[in-house]
Amino acid sequence: MKSEHTGTTLTTLILSCLVLLSAPGLAGAHGAPEVDEVPEGFIKASITSQPAIQGLNALILDAPRPGIMLRYEGDDRLTVLGTEGEQFLRFTRDAIEVNVASPSWKGLPNAPKLAETEVVQPDHPSGQPSWVTLSRSGSFGWLDPRLNELHAGDHQKGPRAWSIAIETAEGRTDHISGELTFHPIP
Repeated sequence: MKSEHTGTTLTTLILSCLVLLSAPGLAGAHGAPEVDEVPEGFIKASITSQPAIQGLNALILDAPRPGIMLRYEGDDRLTVLGTEGEQFLRFTRDAIEVNVASPSWKGLPNAPKLAETEVVQPDHPSGQPSWVTLSRSGSFGWLDPRLNELHAGDHQKGPRAWSIAIETAEGRTDHISGELTFHPIP
């Protein structure tokens, strides 16, 4: 009786192994699925210099489209200037404000939705900033277009520099600077 049970178990084991070994061949026989619009590669952003502003830290957010996160724990207000040199974001130790009239804010692909009550006057006719509290923390991350400037064909020219201007409460302008490089997908 023991030999019959062992023979059945051995036969089952061998058949199971044969099925498992043939499964990758069956899957491979159909080929890889076709995918449209596969990118040639991805953009990697890096920070090469940061201003010596007490309490300011910058971090690149690695993703298919790079972003940047700023954390500020200083005493004075800092203002991030947008892509057109306009006042875009204001940082303090305990709040982030956004100029909802800023073209940089309006063009953000990941801009958080603001409550209707928060947006008092989104567009001042005089071109003056319209500040709205975005966060009650000292940090904010966004997909800045300056970190996504390598487009089709541009990557063959090599790395490209980027820069984001920061204005201090005293009116001094410093920059967070870096480099964009293209990495092909093998």
